Amino acid sequence: MNMMAKFLFPGLFILFSFGVQSAVANPPLPNDVRWVRNSKEYQYSCTYIFRKAAESVQVQTELPEVVKGKEQSKQYAVVVDLDETVLDNSTYQVERWNAGLGFTQDSWSLWVKRKEAKLVPGSKNFLESVRMNGVRVVFLSNRMHHNLNPTRENLRKLGVLNDHDLFLLRQSKLDTKEIRRAEVLNGTGRMEQAGPFTVVGYIGDQMGDFPSDLSGEIGRKYFLLPNPMYGKW
Repeated sequence: MNMMAKFLFPGLFILFSFGVQSAVANPPLPNDVRWVRNSKEYQYSCTYIFRKAAESVQVQTELPEVVKGKEQSKQYAVVVDLDETVLDNSTYQVERWNAGLGFTQDSWSLWVKRKEAKLVPGSKNFLESVRMNGVRVVFLSNRMHHNLNPTRENLRKLGVLNDHDLFLLRQSKLDTKEIRRAEVLNGTGRMEQAGPFTVVGYIGDQMGDFPSDLSGEIGRKYFLLPNPMYGKW
């Protein structure tokens, strides 16, 4: 073996080994995660849906309801989910995939505490728009209540938290979204001091983010964002 071969073959072996290790350590992402993270289609779809939602809220709040010839003063609110609606958690999905692991509540809690979620396209403009129309934002999420502070801080870091925003996170498995939506509408429970509210929009990425079947109100009062990464299918 000549001198060049002595250096060439070990070098090729090292490069080959590094390539194999890299391939093993970083398997190709599934299409659902890649679509959310990389596609223009996802970006434009979310932006369009949020834009239509903002337009709908503006129209509803500009039409006063008349009671016995007098305008009725109401408190308006939008009920907004957090994960994959305002907060983009696709980085969590990437990390779990690369590690060959699935979702666990413990790993999710650790992710929430990192406060590193990004914004879903269009969400910031939507929130700013509805607030300018005097509409309160109610974040109604199945994040656990003990994660309220890191959730608020994540939103603050992204520039989308307002001091008047309300949060209804989950206190237990029995604390369903249906229960919390009723509190918003009726001004009961956790909403006793702030409510009741007339809800002029529900925004989410899962069917469970809405009070009922979407067929009658989709695109009017209910606005459903795409989320191919997870759901009850």
